[in-house]
Amino acid sequence: MIKRENLTYNDILKNWLDNKNNIKIQSKVNYENIIDLYLRNTIGYIRIRNLVKEDIFELFTNLKDKIANSTQKKLIYIIKTSLSYAFNNGYCKFIDLGNIKLKKINQVIVVLSKEEQAILEQTLKDKLNIRKVCILLCLYTGLRVGEVCGLKWEDIDFSSKSLIIKRTIIRVKNPNKDSNTKTILIESTPKSETSKRIIPVPEFIIELLKEFKQDNNYFLLSNSKKLYDTRYLESFYERILKKCNIKKNKFHTLRHTFATRSIESKMDIKTLSEILGHSSVEITLKLYVHPTYEMKRVSIENLVEFMAI
Repeated sequence: MIKRENLTYNDILKNWLDNKNNIKIQSKVNYENIIDLYLRNTIGYIRIRNLVKEDIFELFTNLKDKIANSTQKKLIYIIKTSLSYAFNNGYCKFIDLGNIKLKKINQVIVVLSKEEQAILEQTLKDKLNIRKVCILLCLYTGLRVGEVCGLKWEDIDFSSKSLIIKRTIIRVKNPNKDSNTKTILIESTPKSETSKRIIPVPEFIIELLKEFKQDNNYFLLSNSKKLYDTRYLESFYERILKKCNIKKNKFHTLRHTFATRSIESKMDIKTLSEILGHSSVEITLKLYVHPTYEMKRVSIENLVEFMAI
């Protein structure tokens, strides 16, 4: 047992996280990753009774312009709530962080061009396998990589041409500290309540899926009851991009591309938001709708035509 006066901020972070039983495992994994990346080896070693706001402001100065806006929000949440936990339990004096925040970063979102998408689709349709079909599925539905890896055949309704999202596959720290494997795959519930959703699937993809149909209890990608590693699909996607001579990008680019193409095709924002599983239209607009130069050009031409006398 560590003496109270010797407790470090790392000890507080561990206790705080261990006591957060009302959050989803995905959130807990995210918090652990952020703590490991930005807190454990910076201010984590400081004894909690000696930690002052200047230490935290120095940390934020060093992290300036380095981490994404969404990560910034989580980091600030972790620091504020963990210090509140420490204060409420008598481990430290109150530390007033006020409206502390990092500098907002203009994030560059990658979207496949129409030409790149056409090349990708052509390559995927050549010598089809279930992994290629699942990449096509993500391109036309906006599924996250964990969601598509979590799909079982029972989740596909071939008659209504739709699928239901009710699980996701994530990687977490191995609770068995004696194991040589640092992380393990687990099956979890979707990211949020709105992530549990029914999505229409294009008929041509439904027909492709029929060719690979297996036992209802099997995962699509593993062709068994065994969990399929998200990293395998991401790695396969990278190899496909290389074959297409398309610049390397993240698997999540498929989701960005789906959202952008949906807007280009005049899909209304509310429908898109529900398909993506967002809790609000504002999130969809902010995160996934990125006007291309072509869209801007068409908008300007439409304006000129409208204003013509």
